[in-house]
Amino acid sequence: MTEEQALQHANMISKDIFGRDLGLSLDEIQRLLTKGIDLPVVMECSRTKTPVYMYDPQPGQQVISEAAFMEQANKDDWMMPKRDLATIEDFQKAWQEANYMKGDKSVESQDVAKSDSVISSQGVYMSSLISSSKNILFSHGNYFSNYLLACRGNSSCNFGIRLFDSIYCSSSYEVRWSNKVTKSMFINDSLDLYECIACFGIRSKKYCIANMQYEKEEYMKIKAMIIDWIFAGLK
Repeated sequence: MTEEQALQHANMISKDIFGRDLGLSLDEIQRLLTKGIDLPVVMECSRTKTPVYMYDPQPGQQVISEAAFMEQANKDDWMMPKRDLATIEDFQKAWQEANYMKGDKSVESQDVAKSDSVISSQGVYMSSLISSSKNILFSHGNYFSNYLLACRGNSSCNFGIRLFDSIYCSSSYEVRWSNKVTKSMFINDSLDLYECIACFGIRSKKYCIANMQYEKEEYMKIKAMIIDWIFAGLK
């Protein structure tokens, strides 16, 4: 995924949720929206000195690019000549020589950029631990999901910004530990909501704000005010 495509997808997600573009650059999106999300870290390939994106790099571990990994694999299948390991120091030296971790890892995936640990996915940008998903940006640990921006730990979610540890949520912003939440914002620990804002612990409701019931017209007027407030905070 190119940077231009990533920004287009980010604005598409925003339009679905808020009815407008985010109006932010990719750098601004990363700075303003990704708090609490483990994004890949850019490292340097120990052999080619090229950038490599890595999830959870470990101290003392050498990082290697896919190209450098394959070059060595084709040469000797990464096997080392046998030598005597008479002391723990001998073992530690041999271990360090073999202590690599490959970055930019992806399996059966397409259009992946600046990401690591991506499986059976398409269209992934600056994300890690993504599986069976499409069009995922600045996210970590999402599965069976589509069009997510700055999300963590979700499954079967679509068109979300800052969804956390939730399932079957869509067209929503700032939803945590919830199930079947649609077109809602600032929701915690709730189930089966449609068009709700700033609610906690409620079930099977619509047009609620701060756990208070409103008529649809009242709700939509307040929602518009809240969206303006959200975007003012992103400037």
